[in-house]
Amino acid sequence: MARKGSTKVRTGCLTCKYVNLECNDIRKNLEDKNREANKKRIRKVKCDEGKPHCQRCMSTGRKCDGYEQTTTSSDLTWHRPRHLFPGVDNIDERRALQFFCQAAGPSLSGPMDPYFWTHLVMQFSNFEPAVRHSVVAISSLYERMQTRSQSAQRLVDNRFALSHYNSAIRELKSMNNEPLVLLVCILFVCIEFLQDNQGAAIQHCKHGVSILKNAEVAFPWTKEYLSPIFRRLTIFPFFFALDETSFPKLINLEDHVPESFACFEEAQHFIDGILLRTIRLVRGGDCYRLGDMRHCPVSLAFLVEQDKTRVLLDNWKSRFSDLQTRPSTPTRSEEMLCSIFLRYEVARIWVETAFEYDETTYDKYIDRFRLMVAMAAKLHSSRALEPENLQCTRKFIFEMGFVPLLYYIVMKCRCLKTRIEALFLMKKLGVAKENLWEVSTMHAVGRRIVEIEHDVLLDEKDNPFTTPVWPGLPPDEMRVRDSTTRPALSVQVDARDQEVRGRMAGFYRRTVEGDIYLQTDFVAEII
Repeated sequence: MARKGSTKVRTGCLTCKYVNLECNDIRKNLEDKNREANKKRIRKVKCDEGKPHCQRCMSTGRKCDGYEQTTTSSDLTWHRPRHLFPGVDNIDERRALQFFCQAAGPSLSGPMDPYFWTHLVMQFSNFEPAVRHSVVAISSLYERMQTRSQSAQRLVDNRFALSHYNSAIRELKSMNNEPLVLLVCILFVCIEFLQDNQGAAIQHCKHGVSILKNAEVAFPWTKEYLSPIFRRLTIFPFFFALDETSFPKLINLEDHVPESFACFEEAQHFIDGILLRTIRLVRGGDCYRLGDMRHCPVSLAFLVEQDKTRVLLDNWKSRFSDLQTRPSTPTRSEEMLCSIFLRYEVARIWVETAFEYDETTYDKYIDRFRLMVAMAAKLHSSRALEPENLQCTRKFIFEMGFVPLLYYIVMKCRCLKTRIEALFLMKKLGVAKENLWEVSTMHAVGRRIVEIEHDVLLDEKDNPFTTPVWPGLPPDEMRVRDSTTRPALSVQVDARDQEVRGRMAGFYRRTVEGDIYLQTDFVAEII
């Protein structure tokens, strides 16, 4: 992400910046590798690269050795020449690399800029075995997730992917270059996301953050391309770590928003940092909202941080409004703009309520909640106009998408109509799995919160089929403060003697006297 200029400019070879060589040196190395690979398959005729077979090669009565073909459940066939991945002779490995180029890589970024996955990762995979093995593992796990139903067994049985993951780990042990370690660390986190290994993903994230600061000084491209990803990546441990000892350290969060944003990517960079500060503040305030300190004065250090974050949000909003109205600003996708808008609005409400014990304080922000839902609904409407074959069918993205943001609206907006619409949009805009957030679980828990707070039962389309006891704003003692879920899926029999899949969930509520207690329910995942 460029920091200066009106557009994002990418010049030069990132691999050269990585190894501190001139581009000609790298190009020569790659050409030498290609030349050696081509010596192994000398052709008597020039291949015309036809698909699925080269007609010129067939005219000689021999099979074209530039193409291999294999079929899987997704009917993807390998038809690219081997020299595009020099030194890779295994058919399954080449096919996985091709699938990553065409399908997995462009999809992993979600609403964010895909450059890291579509260009940088593939560039490094040409000469770094640890990167190549990681890409093969991600591609295989991603494809398995795309082709399996939600009820299918987990991905740990993918021996091909795990074999390459183990090879990448072995290669990583011999590395002494911090930028490369950071890049591979991101890939390892992605692999653990795909396997739903929360603990391992958190450890990889903490390890990467711990070495990021030194790498940024020696390799400027690390700050430009890797730091933004780690900034967003650092969010998930604050929701999935068992305790605060597993939270990664937050570094390089700028205290000052620049006088102007050069592009939307720069605005994204700073709102990600502010959101991360806000989440850290909220986690620090858990003891005031839910714990033993809920009747104690908030510490001065927390109040100072709250004020700093308020100022950052005010400055960011001013700069972002100017960027939007500037005629020279390059346009960006509606999906990206909606994501940026929701992140700002959630951070704005969160920072103001970080230490509030009384849940009725959220009622002051109902208009903001409605505005967020309207923005998300507009994005959904624009997607509905796309041809069916272009609409999103992804089942996994590496980044946090719309699910956690919409879940926050469902949880904290007590307008029944607005939160039911947010439940609907969670299914429509959300990806089945957004790093460790699963739309089926988040939707089920959010749906149950609505039922508890309004004392109502919802049908399969999330519409009330009993009369709500609290059709308006429920009293504070009816409201859910927070929620937690068990990772293990279970199956129970419902009132109609049908088996339903779901999880045990806990809901933090308060008694009339003001004491916090945990209500445990089974929530069915019906998506």
